[in-house]
Amino acid sequence: MASQEHTTTPQQPGPETVPASSDSAMPSSPAPAKQDNETAASQQSTDSKPTSPPPPPPNPRLAALTAKYATLQATLTSLQHQRSALIAEAKLPSGLAMPAEWSEEQKTKQAFSTANAVIKEHIGLLHKYNEMKDIGQGLMGMIADKRGVRVGTVMEEFEMGEKD
Repeated sequence: MASQEHTTTPQQPGPETVPASSDSAMPSSPAPAKQDNETAASQQSTDSKPTSPPPPPPNPRLAALTAKYATLQATLTSLQHQRSALIAEAKLPSGLAMPAEWSEEQKTKQAFSTANAVIKEHIGLLHKYNEMKDIGQGLMGMIADKRGVRVGTVMEEFEMGEKD
């Protein structure tokens, strides 16, 4: 039986035999050129994954706006913490601490009310100061006219600077 297995029979083209196409590698064709490891690895990685379009280049304006937004968010958070700390430290106009039984809303309202009262007081004091300054400058102008000199000379005499 061994002798029958080695005998060759002429092959006839049949359904199992497919003629070689121009796309398939033929045994008589030369071996493909060897590629370096990086090129082969990149081709293998791209072959195994579905190809997707490359990400768009980063937009510098978008990056700047994102950074600005993050900075503003951090600033807002910081200011909210500062506000909470100031409200916690706030006192009544009489100088006493706020009652512990008050809600945060009541404490916030009282703190703003106290702050607005202080601001109004400072504005009133600034108005009085400006009125007195105007009267003083008017008097120095009258003295300068009476003497026939410049107002700057009179101010130097009274040891006053231009910003006083």
